[in-house]
Amino acid sequence: MKKGFFLIVILVSCFALFSGCIKTAPVVTTINPNMSAHIGSYNFIAYKTVPSSITAQHSDTGTTLVITGYTSDQVSPRDRIVLTVHKYNGITNTYSMVRGEAFATYYHGNAVSYSLGGIVSIQNVTTTNISGYFSFTTQDGLSVSDGVFNVGLP
Repeated sequence: MKKGFFLIVILVSCFALFSGCIKTAPVVTTINPNMSAHIGSYNFIAYKTVPSSITAQHSDTGTTLVITGYTSDQVSPRDRIVLTVHKYNGITNTYSMVRGEAFATYYHGNAVSYSLGGIVSIQNVTTTNISGYFSFTTQDGLSVSDGVFNVGLP
């Protein structure tokens, strides 16, 4: 009788212990971070796209969003496009480079091309990623068009 009672207590204790430890798998949202654009006749395709943000110390300047796409081209492995959006507030919007709301830089080898005009348009913001498009012209006459990006939140 004591062994049967003891066995029942052990089984009930084990059931109570392990039923409280049921783990659910975390929900993992996988995004495909990417960036691509046409630079003249060259097709820029990033193999790595990295978002980051910089929060200003002054309340009136807000957060700066920086999206960098590093090329997958084996001939020019140091090429990259850097998009900068000033006063980013986490919602969809189109930012003008002419008005100083955004800025872009194209690095090709040792040359650096800065944007003169163009836009960065953030089309979709979710709890996991930011996506949109961009185009710009540089001070040395390059035309960067049909640019798209999709990155995780910084």
